[in-house]
Formats: sequence, C-alpha cells, structure tokens
Amino acid sequence: MIKQRIILILLAAVLLAPVISYGQTVVSASKQDELIAVLKSADATRKAKADACRLLSFIATKKAVPALASLLADEELNHMARYALEPIADRAADDALLDALGKLKGKPLAGVIGSLGVRGERRAVKPMAKMLKSNDAMVAQAAARALGNIGDAAAAKALSGALAGSAGYSKLTVCEGMLRCAESLGDKEAAAIYDQLRKLKDPHQARAGGLRGAILTRKDGLDLLKSYSGYSKDYIMSSAAVQASAEISGVKVTRALADALGRLPADNQILILGALAVRGDAAAISAIAKAAKNGDKTVRIAAIEAMPPIGDASAVPALVDLLDDSDADVAQAAQANLAAMSGKKVDAAVMAMLAKGDAKTQLTALDLIGRRRMTNVADALLKATKDNDESVRTASIKMLGDLPGEVKFGTLVDLLLGAKGSGEIRAAERALSTTCKREAKPSAGKVTIRKAVYRGIEGGGSADVTKKVAKMVADGAVSIEASNSNLGDPAQGIVKQLQIEFTANGVTHTETVREGQTITLLVGATPDAFIEELRSALAKASTAQKLALLRVLRAAQGAKALEAIRTATKDRNSEISSEAVSILCGWPSAEVLPDVLKLAKTASDRKVKILAVRGAIRLIPLQDASVDKKLAGFKEILPLIQRDEEKRLLLGSLATVPTSDALELAMAYLDGASTKNEACFAAVAIAEKIGAKNAAVADAMEKVLKATANNDLKKRARAVLNKAR
Repeated sequence: MIKQRIILILLAAVLLAPVISYGQTVVSASKQDELIAVLKSADATRKAKADACRLLSFIATKKAVPALASLLADEELNHMARYALEPIADRAADDALLDALGKLKGKPLAGVIGSLGVRGERRAVKPMAKMLKSNDAMVAQAAARALGNIGDAAAAKALSGALAGSAGYSKLTVCEGMLRCAESLGDKEAAAIYDQLRKLKDPHQARAGGLRGAILTRKDGLDLLKSYSGYSKDYIMSSAAVQASAEISGVKVTRALADALGRLPADNQILILGALAVRGDAAAISAIAKAAKNGDKTVRIAAIEAMPPIGDASAVPALVDLLDDSDADVAQAAQANLAAMSGKKVDAAVMAMLAKGDAKTQLTALDLIGRRRMTNVADALLKATKDNDESVRTASIKMLGDLPGEVKFGTLVDLLLGAKGSGEIRAAERALSTTCKREAKPSAGKVTIRKAVYRGIEGGGSADVTKKVAKMVADGAVSIEASNSNLGDPAQGIVKQLQIEFTANGVTHTETVREGQTITLLVGATPDAFIEELRSALAKASTAQKLALLRVLRAAQGAKALEAIRTATKDRNSEISSEAVSILCGWPSAEVLPDVLKLAKTASDRKVKILAVRGAIRLIPLQDASVDKKLAGFKEILPLIQRDEEKRLLLGSLATVPTSDALELAMAYLDGASTKNEACFAAVAIAEKIGAKNAAVADAMEKVLKATANNDLKKRARAVLNKAR
C-alpha cells in the first residue's frame, strides 16, 4: 500500500508541477523520467500505468520508447502504450513497433499493425503483405487497413495481389486499403486500382468507390460517366456515376446526364434529376421539361421540383403548361414550384399571365403573386379589377388589401362602391378591414388594469401590484417596466416576471414579461382620415355596400366609427338598421353599454332584444367600474333574461364578480337542469376569489359538491370549503 501511495503521489506531482499545455491536458515536460518509472514499477496498478501512458503521449521522447515497448505484449495496456508511441518523432518508435511485429499475436499484434499504418512506416509493407493471408481475420484486416494508410506503390501491389484470394469482410478491408492507396498515388497508378475495383462482382461499396475514382482520375472520365449513368441494369453503379458527376464541372457533364434521362427506369431518372438540380445548369432545362410532361408520375414531379434550384426563367413556360395538367398532383407541384422560383424574369412571366391569359390563368397568376410576395403590382391588380370575369375581379380586390403602402385607402373605398357582385363586395370589405387594422397607429386608448402580479419565476414570493400599475397608467404611463424599483421585490435573489391582465378599448389582453423587460399598454387606432372616407361613402353606397361599410367601421373602431354605427341604427332601411344594431351589440368596448341596455329594455323585435341582452351580459364586466356597480348592472338585466342560453352566459360573466351577492345570484340557478353545470362552475370561481372563512361560501360549496359530477370541480370545491369553514 505504501508503494502504491508513492506512485499516486508521483503522478500527482507530475500533474501539479510547472506545466506545458496540450489542449485540455497539461503536463510538465521535465517529468518524463517519473512517468517512465511508473511504467517500470512492478507495484504500479494498470490504471496508474495507463494514466502514465496518456501523459507521455504529450511529452515522450526516444527515452520513453523501451518502457512503452515493454507493454506492447500486454493486451490491457497495448492500446495505451501505442497511444504514447505513435506521436514520438523518432525512428526508435518505428523500430520498437517493427520488432514487436514479429513477436506478437492476436489483438496486440493487430494493434501494432494499426500503429505502423498510422505512422506510415514503409518498412512494414513486406511483413504486412504476408499477414494479409493470416488465418487470424483480425490480423489480416488490420494489415489491409494499415497498408492502405501507408499508401505507397508497394502497399498497393500487395493489396492488389491479395484481392483475388480474399472473401467476405476481409475482402472489404482489402478493397478499403486499395482505395486509400489510390488516394495517395498518381493518376495513372490510381486509375489502375480503381479499374480493378469497379470490375469486381462484390462488394458493392468497392465497386461504387472504384467507379467514382475511375471517372475522376482519367481524361476519358466523361465517357465512363456516360456509359454508367445511362446503364439501367445496375442501379448501384449508375448511382455512383451520377454522384461522381457532382465533382465535375462543365456543360458537357450536364448534357451527358440529361441525355440519359429518357432511356432509364424511373428510379434512375429521379437520381439524375436530383443531380441536375444540384448542378444548377440551365442547359438541362429542356430535358427536364420533357421529363415533366409525361410518363411516370414520380419522375414528372421530380422533374418539376428540379427546376427551381436551377432558377432559370426558361423553366417558366414549361411549368405554366403543367398548371392545367390532368393529374391534380402534377398541376399542384407545378404551381408550388413556380411560386418557389426567384428572379425578375419569373416575375415578368407571372405578370404576363395576369395580363394576357384566360380567367383560369389569371387566377393562377394572382395566386402566384401572393405566394411569391411580389411587390410593385398594384397597377396591374387595379387593372384586373375591371376584368370581365367576376372571379378575377374579386381575387384582385382581395389581393390589393394585402399590399402595404401600395394602394391608397380611398382607392379601396372606390372599389367597394363600384363592386356589383356579393363576392366583390366581400373582397373589398376584407381589403378595407385588413388595411384599417394594419395601418392603425399606436394610441394609449382607454386602458383598464384588471390584474397585475409580480412573482418569482421559480417559486419564491409573489405580490399583487394591480393598484401600483393602475396608478402608473392613471398618471399617463403607456408602458410598465418589470423591475424592483417600480414594483418592490417580493422574491429576493430570484428572477421575477410581471403578468398584467388589462383591457384596451374594451378588448382584454394578458401580457407576461421577465424582470427587466417592459409591457406596452398601447392599442391600435385607425387614422381619422380613413374613418371619414368610410362615413362619406355611406351616403353613396347601395344597401349591400352600406352593410359592408358598417362592418368595416366595426373593424376600424374609435369614437367616430361608433357615431356612424349609432346613426345607422335609426336608418329607415330595416336591413341596414338591423345590421347596425347587431354591430352595436357586438361592440368590443363598454362605452356602448347604455345604448345596448336601452335596446334590451325597449326593443320590440325579439331578435334585437336577444342580441342586446347578450351584448349587455358581455359588456358589464368590461366596465371600468367597481364590483358593486357591475353587480348592479347584472341585477338590472335579470328580468330581461328569459332563455337558458342567456342564463348560461350570465353565469359565465358572474364568475368575474367575486362578491357574496354574486355567489347568491349564481346559486339561484343551481336547481335548473339546463343551468346547473354553469352555476356550479360560476359558484366555485366566485368562491375561490372571495376566500377566507365565510359561512355562505361553505354552504354554497356543500351544495355544489352534491350537484356536480365533475371530479375536478369537486376537488376545487372541497379546497374552498376547507378554507371557508
């Protein structure tokens, strides 16, 4: 044990001494003697010796060779000894390995053979040539690989001579060695090796590698490429030839591949089409287009897919011709790949289709314009809105709304006023609504903070900062930074996040950011000029157009848009007034609640009354008002609620008002068969927010537990009940 400790201390001293750095490992060059001593020690463990070899691999000199060589016969340490010997820049290391070559057997011998190959020791060629015939397959295979690494003419000759007498995996390693030799030799010698390999019957890897090398190393390689790329009976060799073509430039190679297309089976054609796509040579377009026209479907689609990578505009007519193909998959592939092609010439071809084609071609062109995200097309699209075909006009109008900055808003309004068919009107409505939303400018709007929580991301403290954030907004802030200086520090030493639930112009949003980031509480406001153009158009519009304009105003929102909607509710045309009432009842912000409540109370039309009641139920929780005022609003409309649908809607909204009165109101619907489930959910949601000990809450939860069959809801109700008792 004492000796073992000494050896470990010695190794530690080596590691801790002044050092030379070799990548991740550092060791003192002056410590070679201590490491050699470890190797010679009869008391050192195998691990200690292996560690010493590893360290010697960085610093060993001729001096370490004898000690390392003494371990070559050891099956367990042979690998580490060679690991240290291989980098030594002295002939002594070669001599030691050569000496071992004649003394070892089995795995240690195979290892030494490999090391001599790594060092490229040509003196080992002759003995290794004999070992190629060894009865020990491991030794024979190691010799084949090592000769390949040495790679001189003598090594190549030895391997070539052994090829005929080898079989199975040993034959594969001989072929591998020959391929490695060929990479080191001149073209003439290499070509002879490649020819020998490509003419074999097996293994296929060697045949394919031989053909590749034969094509690339000889002057007549193109002829060989032509011969094999068009050879349909042997896919492996055909594939090898085609793959080799990727390493040869020039239009002659492209044409050789293209010429072979028509006379090969489908799999071979697909292989060549892939190679032509990679080459990107426009000289192949004609042959590819021909392959795309008829024949095997998989070949046709592969040909279509080969055109975009080449990227030449000469492919456009061929793809356009295929857009009407009787095979839907081929036609779809043509359209998708035409869209994928880049370049101004392709854009010009698409625009020509729009200008001169029939309706079907024009619609395809419009689809391609959208897919390709083409710009500067507004004039052409405006011209197409006057086409004789309604489908072309409709598609053009629709697309104009997707061109940011290219079309004036007034032009879109004029298109709506000039639209005749329902499809055109809907397209113009969509274009206008899209533009209103896209061009909306940031505005503080009417923002109400509903809930704000600042908490640790991975546990820790949490703080309700709703009042703090609401005050910041009331003081004019439009953005809130998630920081301790703003909100306090509820979780010291822990990264926090801020979550804010707020309504902006009546629309509810929830945003969450990490500490140091900012939540912006801005809403989009449609420019007043847009709304004025829409309002002016109402006076000129037909009924169908006016209905569309009202829906666009709903998308635009804002006070002036709402004013126009209110005016339209009094229109003499019942169709227009009905649409305006529907929009008013569906308005996203609570500012219309008085109007909606009035309609709910006074409307004689049953449909209008139902819309108004539903609208009021939805709008009451959106008010920037106290909980008591919201509850009063619900009580005000209770007498107007007749249908089960509105009762269930009421229960959903009551869940946002956490008061005992709201709980009592929800419990009143517990006995109704059609409202029981919603009443249970509403009661539990309200009770969870009330919290604390409360007899009314406890009583309500006991009733919920008896009424509901929902296991998750029962679990929540029991949790509330335990706190409320």
